[in-house]
Amino acid sequence: MRIRTIHIYVGAICGTASALVFTLDWASLSALQVPAWQGLAALIFIGIVSESLAISFKVGASSGQASITFLPLLAGMVIFGTPATVVFISTTGLIGEFLIRRKPILRGVFNNAQWISSTIVAGWVFRELGGVPLHVPGVGVREVVRPFVGFTLSFLALNHGAVALAISLSQGERFIKVLSAVLGPTGTNLLYDLLVSPLALGVAILYQRVEAFGLVVALLPLLFVRGSYLTSLRLQQANRDLLKALVMAIETRDPYTSGHSLRVQALAKRISIAIGLSGRRAEAISTAALLHDVGKIDAVYSEILRKPDSLSPEERRVIESHVTKGVELLTSLSSFPGEVVSAVRHHHEREDGKGYPDGLRGDAIPLGAKIIKVCDAIDAMLSDRPYRSALSLPQVKEQLITYAGIQFDPDVVRCVVRSSVLEDHQDDVAGWQDLESGAASSVESLDPGAEGPFSSITRLGKRLVGKQIEA
Repeated sequence: MRIRTIHIYVGAICGTASALVFTLDWASLSALQVPAWQGLAALIFIGIVSESLAISFKVGASSGQASITFLPLLAGMVIFGTPATVVFISTTGLIGEFLIRRKPILRGVFNNAQWISSTIVAGWVFRELGGVPLHVPGVGVREVVRPFVGFTLSFLALNHGAVALAISLSQGERFIKVLSAVLGPTGTNLLYDLLVSPLALGVAILYQRVEAFGLVVALLPLLFVRGSYLTSLRLQQANRDLLKALVMAIETRDPYTSGHSLRVQALAKRISIAIGLSGRRAEAISTAALLHDVGKIDAVYSEILRKPDSLSPEERRVIESHVTKGVELLTSLSSFPGEVVSAVRHHHEREDGKGYPDGLRGDAIPLGAKIIKVCDAIDAMLSDRPYRSALSLPQVKEQLITYAGIQFDPDVVRCVVRSSVLEDHQDDVAGWQDLESGAASSVESLDPGAEGPFSSITRLGKRLVGKQIEA
């Protein structure tokens, strides 16, 4: 059913693009002078170079590419107008999708169709705001600033929305959830696109000064942007990989907690979003959830973690010290904000004040710590243990409700019980168990980190039905 729905959607996008193409004033292209045609050819050259230099990356189960094609697209609208920009994106898109990346027909056609549709509709906004292409004599850069902003915002909204809807239909995920993943953590993908977009005006100014040669010269700062992004992306990826490797190394000491921190991280992110926290706070809590047991890396815990029977009071005191050990480790690093460190320190506090390490009660406990405590307990209850089998969802909900206000925050419990986050997390547990047994399944759902700054034009991912987003 999902496949048929997505095919209908792709067909609708292609039909829309075809219809919109016929609304354009193609006769305006014949009015272009030779220098303008040379400029358009230079712009297409820049676009093809941008596509060939697209950066491939992988985060968890998600993968994608990022290029700077978005910038010459914006410059094309400012300099030449809609028909010429459609020629640019069609040519660049076809070469990029089918010759450079060798995409299957369905995905390549969809990506090009939604780019064309987004360009034409956003071009209407450009004209309605009084935009006139710079190649028209007497038009200055100041006159196109407001139309340029309108085109940029409209194109990004249409482009991201079209791809998010395609992924939503193909995967059966909620549109808002997918759109959040496409836009990136705290909307950073959209923010970086907006911040870098003024470079397109710089390209337009160069064109006014030295025409086609100016566009070729503009390739140099665009390559600098690409290099800066590549460095940033590699650092971000290295940090993520190191953190996950560290957590997985800790969990190898106890086979019954294998994958626990990754699952707690995924559940904490879901609950944070379901509660309505901002993207920034949800990311901070997600990071804290991944690192909540990082203190157990200390060798003092190794033997105790392997102990099959109950712990002595002294051993329990040693285990409880892992939160302060974790805080010591995290505070020795400058990259973790106080919100993350605080959530790690207090994730074993209880609503009734009988937790540790500080015996905090109720509202004195940070919200991130409250969420992680619930997630920690849920994952434990849904996992098999030597002394019991995993609990069913009704049993888990019953336990959460029973201990709400005693161990767990009532508002967090209410969110978990009333939403679908618990069912989604159970799927994660099943996926992890399949992965452990060698099955090719994914522990994570759409990974919001699969995109990065300067994400350029968003495109449908490597699998039409799969957990992929490409930019």
